[in-house]
Amino acid sequence: MNRSNHRSPHRTPQRSSNRQPNRSVLAFRRYMLFFLAATAAILAYFWLAYREPVPAWAEGTAADPRSFLSVADAERASSYSMLRDSLYFVGTLWEWGMLLWLLTSGYARTLSQRLKAAVPSVVVRFPLYIAGISAALFALGLPLRLLSYSIARNYDVSTLSFGGWWRDQWVQLGVDTVLLLAVGAVVFALARKGGTWWFRLWLLSIPFLLFMMVIRPLAIDPLFYKYEPLADPALEHAVLEMTSKAGVPTDRVYEANYSEKTNAINAYVDGFGPSLRIVIWDTALQKLTADEIVVLTAHEVAHYVKHHLQWSAVGGVASMFLLLWIGNKAYRAILKRWRAFLFVRHPADWAGLPLMLLVVSVLSFAATPISSAVSRHAELEADRFAYALTGDADAAVTLYQKLASSSRAAVHPPALTYWFRYTHPSLGSRIAEALRYERELP
Repeated sequence: MNRSNHRSPHRTPQRSSNRQPNRSVLAFRRYMLFFLAATAAILAYFWLAYREPVPAWAEGTAADPRSFLSVADAERASSYSMLRDSLYFVGTLWEWGMLLWLLTSGYARTLSQRLKAAVPSVVVRFPLYIAGISAALFALGLPLRLLSYSIARNYDVSTLSFGGWWRDQWVQLGVDTVLLLAVGAVVFALARKGGTWWFRLWLLSIPFLLFMMVIRPLAIDPLFYKYEPLADPALEHAVLEMTSKAGVPTDRVYEANYSEKTNAINAYVDGFGPSLRIVIWDTALQKLTADEIVVLTAHEVAHYVKHHLQWSAVGGVASMFLLLWIGNKAYRAILKRWRAFLFVRHPADWAGLPLMLLVVSVLSFAATPISSAVSRHAELEADRFAYALTGDADAAVTLYQKLASSSRAAVHPPALTYWFRYTHPSLGSRIAEALRYERELP
């Protein structure tokens, strides 16, 4: 009797401690089985989807890829789009697996404990913890990023050298780490106080989002690209004349050296207040006619005139509220049920950071079809504004064809891709819309 009473206090915690990592490992293994099955399903879906013929309404029109691409180029575009789309969905699942591994392996918990034992100052310890999490995510995600880069290079979409790509990876790691440190410090400081900490975080996110709109074009984008005043005076005059006609208060038109990294074509209006500017990729300057560049820029100007930038900020603030509200409930519910084998003691435990990132990633992915649909509506409105402002829908048709050719984009993408990845209408539907507008012009 005495021996039994003597042994039981020692055996119970031993069985519990053995069971805990086993549950964690089992959870991760189950996710990896799900990952493999989902990857197979994704690859099968896109393999079949990209063998669908051109829609009947587009056959023989300017929206038919065979009307402006050779057979070989059309096949390469289809193959590249299939790989790119597959990698997007597989990469999302892989990201969730990385975050789950940081939790179930005990990496986040062990890192936090070892730093606590070795570094007395929390001011030094927390940045080191964030750096450790960022480094792990960087390393775990590197294979898929390298695969994505290799595919883009093999299909002549990316022109970036491996050295340049590797440099960008480290710059991005630095930017991501700094942002995660800033946001993480505020999140855990508020979480320790409890209550409606997520609401206070949302209030703080509003000036942060506005600040990023102003500062990103000035401080972050130049880390990756070189911006210079437009070198062609005649083209600059044509663009500024168009912007003046549209009532856009800017004389800042820049060209950026995107040709060092891509063959794709684009232009954009970016910034807010003192950072407002029009940026034209040098690839567009090299491959488009002056009329096509004006139409391309007019589309971007429409976002300013139609207040899409402001509405985007409002939408960002509203979506952040929902994300934090739902995310907080999900985070607490997960901890309440699975805290033990996730190695997270309480909501403000640093070891819970990967779980926070996982919840945010899953919710953001789930909301993507909604945000993409809203964006497509704004982009269609911008297209129509550009046609009316320039009166040149014909140039828009050839512009969209060149966009498809340079980026090897799918002219008629599969439904799943369209719902999740397309923030613009498909190039096929944009060509059809431009043709319709041209027919209706007086």
